[in-house]
Amino acid sequence: MSDSTRSIRDPFAAGKRTYERLVWGLVLVGCLALVAGIVAEARLAGTASYLVTVWAAMAVAFGYPYVSDVTLLDERDAEIHDRASGLTITAVCVATLSVVPALYVLDAGGYATIGATLWGVIYAVSALGLLYGACYTVVSRRR
Repeated sequence: MSDSTRSIRDPFAAGKRTYERLVWGLVLVGCLALVAGIVAEARLAGTASYLVTVWAAMAVAFGYPYVSDVTLLDERDAEIHDRASGLTITAVCVATLSVVPALYVLDAGGYATIGATLWGVIYAVSALGLLYGACYTVVSRRR
C-alpha cells in the first residue's frame, strides 16, 4: 500500500484480525509467564510479567481504536458482546439466587457453615450485581 492511500490515523496499518491477535497474544504471553513463574517458584517475576503484558494488552485494546481509522468492531461484534454479557450476568444471577438463600437456611439450621471464603464469594457476586445495575442505569439514562 502506498503512502498516499494509507490512512493518516492508522500509523500501524493493522487490520481487525491483527489487532485481535495482538491483544489475545499479549494476554496469552502474560498467562504463560504467570504459570511459568508459579512452576519455577518465581511468583513475583511471573506476576510482574503477567501484569506488564496484560496492561500492554489493555493499552492496545483501549488505545488503538483512538489512533486508527480501521473499523475494529461492527454491529455483529457488538451484538455478540451484548448477548454474551447478558448470558453471563443471567447465569451468575440464577446461580446466586438459587444457591445463596439455601446456604443461609442451612447455616441457620446448623447443617452447613458459611466460611470466610464463601462469604467473600457472596460479597463479590453481590458487588457484581450492584455494579451491573449501576452500569445499566447509567447506560439506559444516556440513551
